[in-house]
Amino acid sequence: MQQDDITLTRLLVRYWWPFWLFRDATRGDQYARASAYRYNREQRIYLPAYLLKWLFLCAFTLALINGFEALAQVVGSLEQVFIGLAACAGISFTLGFCVLLKTAYVYLYLSKHER
Repeated sequence: MQQDDITLTRLLVRYWWPFWLFRDATRGDQYARASAYRYNREQRIYLPAYLLKWLFLCAFTLALINGFEALAQVVGSLEQVFIGLAACAGISFTLGFCVLLKTAYVYLYLSKHER
């Protein structure tokens, strides 16, 4: 696949999902696993940028939660709508926080364990 043939969906996945960078280090013989692990250790330098992206995304969803909650208190007739939107933002925050924690763990693991 050439660089010019990347679809928008694939580009967005590569921008937000850090785990596309890595190879599976649990398959193959001993040399293939060692090679994949070395490759993954080399790729860990890109993880702080992904951590920053997910940190900003989590902060943005927290701001959305607070905004929707404030709107729910101000606008009485649409209170349930804004509470539902705040709940959706809360779920988004939870998922983003999980990705943030997993990315931080992978970065620390690959930085500390040389095998």
